Amino acid sequence: MLIYEHTSPTFLIVVALVLAVLLGAYSFWRYAPKTKGTYCMAGLYLALLALIGWCLLMPGRKSTETHTLKPRFVVALDTSKSMGLHAEETPDDRWTRAMEAVSLSWTKSISAECEIDVYAFNGKVSKKMPFKDAKVLRPDADATLLRDGLEKITGRYAGMNVAGGLVLTDGLDTREAFDDWASEARPFPLYTLNLEPGAVWDIEPDLRVDTVRTPKRVTLDWRTELQAVVAGQGTGGQVVGVQLWKEGVMQQEIPTQIPEDGGSRPVTFELAHPEIGVFTYKILVPPMEGETNVADNEFSVSVQVIDAKNRLLYVEGPPRWESKYLKRALQSNRQATPLIFVAGPGGKARAFGPVGSMTPDMTETQLAYFKIVIIGNLDAEELSDRRANNLLKFVESGGSLVLLGGTKAWSGSGFAKTPLKKLLPVKSFNPKAIEGEFPVSLTTAGRSHPAFAGDPGLWDVIPPILSVFPDVVLSQAAQALVLAETPKGPQSAITSQRYGQGKVVAVFTDSLWKWKLHPNAIETRPYQRFWDQLISWLLPEEEDLDQDRLDIFADRETLILGEEVVISARLGGERDGRDIALRTEMTLPDDSKTSFSMRPEQVTTSGGKSYPGFTTTYKAVHPGLHRVSSTATIGGKEVESDQISFYVKSFSPESAPRPANAEVLKAIAKSSGGQYFEDLQSLNDELRSLTFKPVEEELSEYNSLWQDPRIIALMMVLAAAAWIIRKLNNMP
Repeated sequence: MLIYEHTSPTFLIVVALVLAVLLGAYSFWRYAPKTKGTYCMAGLYLALLALIGWCLLMPGRKSTETHTLKPRFVVALDTSKSMGLHAEETPDDRWTRAMEAVSLSWTKSISAECEIDVYAFNGKVSKKMPFKDAKVLRPDADATLLRDGLEKITGRYAGMNVAGGLVLTDGLDTREAFDDWASEARPFPLYTLNLEPGAVWDIEPDLRVDTVRTPKRVTLDWRTELQAVVAGQGTGGQVVGVQLWKEGVMQQEIPTQIPEDGGSRPVTFELAHPEIGVFTYKILVPPMEGETNVADNEFSVSVQVIDAKNRLLYVEGPPRWESKYLKRALQSNRQATPLIFVAGPGGKARAFGPVGSMTPDMTETQLAYFKIVIIGNLDAEELSDRRANNLLKFVESGGSLVLLGGTKAWSGSGFAKTPLKKLLPVKSFNPKAIEGEFPVSLTTAGRSHPAFAGDPGLWDVIPPILSVFPDVVLSQAAQALVLAETPKGPQSAITSQRYGQGKVVAVFTDSLWKWKLHPNAIETRPYQRFWDQLISWLLPEEEDLDQDRLDIFADRETLILGEEVVISARLGGERDGRDIALRTEMTLPDDSKTSFSMRPEQVTTSGGKSYPGFTTTYKAVHPGLHRVSSTATIGGKEVESDQISFYVKSFSPESAPRPANAEVLKAIAKSSGGQYFEDLQSLNDELRSLTFKPVEEELSEYNSLWQDPRIIALMMVLAAAAWIIRKLNNMP
């Protein structure tokens, strides 16, 4: 079939060709001598115009063929060790019955109408293989991961015509603690078979802890749940006690009952986290009488308790009205975790919040844990040059500092007499406060500042303050955010500026607490709102924090002795790792430590993004809990990761004698629209009777005739011949 692809209207192409012919004919009749040569040349030009017109129409030849595509039928074979199990009175194991299933006549009838794709799965999914290769496989893998295997296999056929699939498995999954996943929808029907019909298992008593789930990283004072899945068989329906141990001390015991014919039960404990640190929790099920396999009766997990990522330090002198209400405001803030030190009797500091090893000394190491520091009413002697210099470096490196001040701090022997003078947002001020009741208002800069964001009407009426340190002269880069109306004129009450990579806020009043108590503030809560929004602005941007974060993670949390785990680490930003010294340490189950190196490599996060990082592979040779952390040295600065953990089971439950899980097989078949079979004959009859609908696919082949080299060559020959004739006849 000829088709034309030109985009210009056919009418215009025809008109252009006709005009070209008429113009050529007129020129020939009017100017050319009437000789044989000119008649020949005119014929050549007409032929050339005809070829040009043919090309302008952009002709092509399209041929179409219809192909019949066979649908696909998928066979998934479980090659884990549990497929080699059988009950005492059953001579054949599950694998033998699976091989019988793929040797029946249904394979020939379906292969006549379908393409049969065979896969083996055992924690991993094999490549597609023919039946002859599948029949030489052996059930020798230590894991099943049935759910993952089905998801990966069905995912390979997205958008394809699949008639159905046969899943030959015993329904036991070494990862999933519950069976509800089996009812998930599937993209095509799946057929399942009972691989041990009529089997009666004489099972010795056995209990095990299959898995433990709990948040691995929690915030101080949170309450979380730890859910353990306890399974077993041969229990006779006895009640068993599930024990929770923390750091070697039993905390709680909850009774539960495993079904007489085997199964699993969830047991949930509530955890309190009153201390910062890394704590090991162990779930223990005491062995039953007659139980010989006790290696899987316990499971350990580590939980890291931290204070919030955004930590705030507030250091104050003796208690005063400002510190009383600011303490409450900081403790109510949900963006940062405050640690508050207030001077008590004899100058001894009283602490409020997660103290840990912190003191009010404000060393460089201590300040590195905080994002914001608030300094209250301390004079130069109380603050000391050492602490002031540390605060100066803290701000230069990106920290935020609030100079809350007070009568001592803004006196002549206060902040201005310390190295903090360099970062003050003011050049000068009057160290003697004036008192009264002064209305306050926002400046133009204050109205656009994040500390006063939100409902503009809320900040139109702000409670007054009772004091202000007047005559403030702002530094060149500073801004006044709040003004107090005094008899001396408008006075700056709150100022701010950026210094180095950090931010500085100075409060030139010691009565900001009045915003809390004024009758008009009951509904609008300006005091809490101001501090909440100011803290939000003072916190570093997330991308800034990322630069100094070291993440370490493992590709699995539970593995079996002899299996491998991939441990990866990455730093924030886009560092390539060549200038980074990385040290990684693992704490083994016996509390001994071992160090290992990690090679630079691209690391893919759970979100799918790839970053420069480090990775290594560790083969589990010790059963129990393993804890890993890393430290990176960048330009002399150390960055430490949070701790991660993974648990190594002493052996795989794949080889533990237990019956097949027929309920899982039934659920897989039902939810996918397939069918569950109790015997081989029913399976064979049903699969042989299946009808399949092939898909017809049209394949079109297209050749562009106007680009044919012969057409182009002919046009060149015609043009050349006309030019030669023209020259032979001495025509200009």
